[in-house]
Amino acid sequence: MSVDTFHLDHLSELFQTNRNRKNALDMSKYMKGHFYFFGIKSPLRQKIMREWWRGQSIKNEYDLKFLISSLWKLDEREFQYVALDFGKRFKRLFTPESIPFIRECVTTKSWWDTVDTVASHFTGAVVYQYPKTGKVMDKWIDDENMWIRRAAILHQLNFKERTNADRVFRYCEKRMHESEFFIRKAIGWALRQYSYVDGNAVFQFVKDNKSKLSTLNKTEALKALKRKEKI
Repeated sequence: MSVDTFHLDHLSELFQTNRNRKNALDMSKYMKGHFYFFGIKSPLRQKIMREWWRGQSIKNEYDLKFLISSLWKLDEREFQYVALDFGKRFKRLFTPESIPFIRECVTTKSWWDTVDTVASHFTGAVVYQYPKTGKVMDKWIDDENMWIRRAAILHQLNFKERTNADRVFRYCEKRMHESEFFIRKAIGWALRQYSYVDGNAVFQFVKDNKSKLSTLNKTEALKALKRKEKI
């Protein structure tokens, strides 16, 4: 299978035609200058993507991984956003054997805008469908790569009632000592998301660990409960 299998040259031409230099500068600045952009915002990107994808299909996991990896190698950030869109759409195709590939998506061109989607949709889809792969997350939470640790914390965001509460609280306990902003934010987010399922458990966890959790942790964790005036 070649890169041109999915007509990426055509997608690139469509993006080039719709390039907006002012938006590109603003978007790059928002991402702290880490990436180049065409300056194409989400609604237009979705429209372009539909035009480009017409007549094409993804038949299996190999097709999906090939498309994502091909898009991930390209410079402008919009290509990675297209990869995320397709990963979300076809996440049911990911299997336990996809985990090394997913890990590479987390550790390559890493920033919150890609890592969070990869964590909650790619990684999350695998663990949701194949619960035994949760043991991999038990290793990720101790990984030396900060983005891998963040992905472990966030992988259950979409699990709702099927969330493994022990894993949520255990991961937060393991990393609550960290001063890294992206880890603190992830802890707060994971706790807040689980508060929709079991607000009392989250409130009790925050109370029990009040002196260990950062202000950011606590603020984010209790945000939904305060909004509902449950505390």
